[in-house]
Amino acid sequence: MTISRRRFIAISAATAACGMAGMTAAAASIQQWQGVALGAHAQIRLAGLEASRAQSLLAGARKEISRLEDMFSLYRPGSALCRLNAEGQLTGPAADFLALASQVSAAHALSEGMFDPTVQPLWQAYAEAGGKPGASLVAQARARVGWRRVSVEANRIVLPEGGALTLNGIAQGYVTDRIAAYLRGNGLSEALVEVGEITAIGAPAGNEGWSVHLGNSDGPEVLLRDRAIATSAPAGTIFSADGESHLISPVTGKPATSDWLRTTVIHESAAMADALSTAAALMTPHAVQRMIKTAGAAAFIGLHAEQGDIRFGV
Repeated sequence: MTISRRRFIAISAATAACGMAGMTAAAASIQQWQGVALGAHAQIRLAGLEASRAQSLLAGARKEISRLEDMFSLYRPGSALCRLNAEGQLTGPAADFLALASQVSAAHALSEGMFDPTVQPLWQAYAEAGGKPGASLVAQARARVGWRRVSVEANRIVLPEGGALTLNGIAQGYVTDRIAAYLRGNGLSEALVEVGEITAIGAPAGNEGWSVHLGNSDGPEVLLRDRAIATSAPAGTIFSADGESHLISPVTGKPATSDWLRTTVIHESAAMADALSTAAALMTPHAVQRMIKTAGAAAFIGLHAEQGDIRFGV
């Protein structure tokens, strides 16, 4: 199996420099950590703190990230998610796992079923076949797909027979939210958190917000303040040289074939922005507009192959 992974969350690539151009001297002293979480680039930037205080908070944030990875990661064999997929059920799920499942249900409803983490059997079928599974394999995998078939109760989560979940379209946002909550709970008023997706807390002194560029340093600039942003793209990760997208429709069972080059959602919740941007890449512009309005998102910024830049609520 060969999977080519591109840096499709372009805001990640720009974040290392975001907010620095034009930043006041008072805000220039920023303590940061960079690493990898849930298979994605991660970094936390804290402004306006003494180094010792900042480093203590960063250490606590890294510990919290690791705790949450033990629940949601497909890259840790012993994670709660991996156990659920292997055994078909998870007894005594942690509060965070149940909270994330609730947000999955909300995103599933808002996207009219296009956000569905039960597509994991389809994803595995395409990945193992180099993006070219036979029709029978696709049919078998599709028979296992359907979020409404997942039983979520306080003491147990049960998958349909042969089912499996991928939380990659929402867990990064959820962890980003949890780290932001941890920092706010410790009195932080100026921080930028990225664990696959981005949440801005306040703004560096003398600035209106944290600057984030979409696509690359020349792409559209977004100033974030007490908001989260998430970006998805069908070509972000591909299964083979032929370019089959990593985003698979739970309805057709096929990789995304939409004309979206990039979909970006700004929302108060990074988890919801994450899920909605993923779903949007599989939807028509009209359906996206309906979803964003219902979800109460702050904004949508999409780059469409035929229609160019499409914006709602901006």
